[in-house]
Amino acid sequence: MIDKYNREIDYLRISLTDKCNLNCVYCMPKKVDSNDHINDILSFEDYKFIVKGFSKIGIKKVRFTGGEPLIYDKLDDLIKYTKEDCDIDDICITTNAIGLYEKIDKLKENGLKKVNISIDSLDEDKYKRITRGGSLKEVLKAVDKCIDIGIKVKINCVLIKGLNDDELNDFINLTRHKKVDVRFIELMPLGEGLKMFEKGYINLKEALNKIEKLKPVNNEEKSVASYYKIEGSKGKVGIITPMSCSFCSECNRIRMTSNGKIKLCLHSNEELDITKYLNNEDKFCSAIQNYIYEKPEKHNLIERKKSDTHRNMNQIGG
Repeated sequence: MIDKYNREIDYLRISLTDKCNLNCVYCMPKKVDSNDHINDILSFEDYKFIVKGFSKIGIKKVRFTGGEPLIYDKLDDLIKYTKEDCDIDDICITTNAIGLYEKIDKLKENGLKKVNISIDSLDEDKYKRITRGGSLKEVLKAVDKCIDIGIKVKINCVLIKGLNDDELNDFINLTRHKKVDVRFIELMPLGEGLKMFEKGYINLKEALNKIEKLKPVNNEEKSVASYYKIEGSKGKVGIITPMSCSFCSECNRIRMTSNGKIKLCLHSNEELDITKYLNNEDKFCSAIQNYIYEKPEKHNLIERKKSDTHRNMNQIGG
């Protein structure tokens, strides 16, 4: 699929649920009403229909996200369907990795190739405070198991001044001895992050350019991240910078929410409700292609940062 700016759109991110089993400080309010979530209205059969339709019009990569995708009870079956029935080989999840250790063998068997794991501190107590209850030990155990069985691992860290920026070198040093890529993500003025943005924002490119041992490297795959590496290290260090250096000109992705809305850009309020097309594949494919053609050239996040209340920080990270 090609949009009117000649970008090939071949990457679909599907949110399977709006719910999460953590409650990170930059993402969600401290007290969250269990009813204060989008009602997930899509069935397993709906997701199968959607993935099949997208596979027919050019999607080559699918990432399942949330909220937290591991709490979706048919994740392994959906991954298997995506690989075997839709012939999509590049299948990934973005996860906080709570519960991943017990599930990763089955997920890999069914076709999962890569995981992006959100870790915002390597200190157990600080991690628990940031996530409001998560277990770092459990997450790192899952990271090691993924590496051991051949799953590609990327660690996503939202770097925030005064919260975890003192751990910058600790995260970078992970790449020396572990086959993982660590990507730092700029704090964005979305949801709870809006309250922290003015004091917490860090220009990541400037921060990493001060670290002499890191040298820029070319990335072998299309990515929203810019990569660096320490000589002799097993992994790379990346930065994702939607604020200071937008990657809009190379954006190849679209997103689907757990209530059946297509977003051409995370930072746009415009959505296409695809639920009305779920009984007709021809109309579904036609509507999607026409909508994708109008994908905006760039986002206007900075201009509207004070009015945006979108909560889900888990959608970032390629």
